[in-house]
Amino acid sequence: MTARIQVKETSKYYGDFEGSLESIISQLQSALDDGWEGIDVEYDYHDSYQEYYLYKHRPENDKEYAKRMKLLEKEKAEKLKAKERRRKEYEKLKKEFEDTP
Repeated sequence: MTARIQVKETSKYYGDFEGSLESIISQLQSALDDGWEGIDVEYDYHDSYQEYYLYKHRPENDKEYAKRMKLLEKEKAEKLKAKERRRKEYEKLKKEFEDTP
C-alpha cells in the first residue's frame, strides 16, 4: 500500500504589504493563527503584476488518495502497454533482420 502524502493547500491572499508594519503584521498573524504556513508569489510578467497565495500542508484525504492511486495505476498500465509495443516492434525487426546475410 502506498503511503499517504502531504498536500499543499493554497488560498489567495488579499492582504497588502503597504502601510504600517503593525497593520501588515496583524494581517499575517491572523493568517498564521488560521494555520497558514507561508506565502507564495506568482508573477504576471506581461502586466508586471504580483499575486500572493497563502499555503499550508495537510494530510491527503481519502478522495485525493483514491484519485492519486487510480492515476498511478493508469500510468503503470500505460507504461506496460508501451513496453509491450516496443517488444513487439523488437520481435518484428529481429525476425526481419535474422534472415539478412
